[in-house]
Amino acid sequence: MKTVTWIACGIGLNIAAAALHGGSAPQAIMTTGLAGTLPKLLLVAAGNICIWRGLRSAVGDLWGVATGKSYRKPEERRRLGEDAEPVSDFDADEAFARYMEQKKAREAEPEPDSAPRPIAARPSPRTPQTPQRGFGRKAV
Repeated sequence: MKTVTWIACGIGLNIAAAALHGGSAPQAIMTTGLAGTLPKLLLVAAGNICIWRGLRSAVGDLWGVATGKSYRKPEERRRLGEDAEPVSDFDADEAFARYMEQKKAREAEPEPDSAPRPIAARPSPRTPQTPQRGFGRKAV
């Protein structure tokens, strides 16, 4: 069905381009300029692409029948929610319950007495340096 639809759309677009062209003489085409020619060219290009896709689809269907490897198997397609087995046994409610139990257990535990922090040693005063002169060079 897909093949027939592509080819029918392609032929329809080519017929629309021919009707837009109107069988005018080459001189009339030259006088209309790009504004008259561009829509016709786009319709012809779209029609040819549709015909090409239809022929490609037909060859793919024939190749699938000939080799027995059809890529279209609608009877095996399933929706994600239908008859799908769970991928993992993760239970969100159970995980949340474990989290709450651990949180209550942590809150119930007394905090150990923390030792006072040692006083940080003061840094020794640095000797003042003479500012460097010049960009990236040492002062001599």
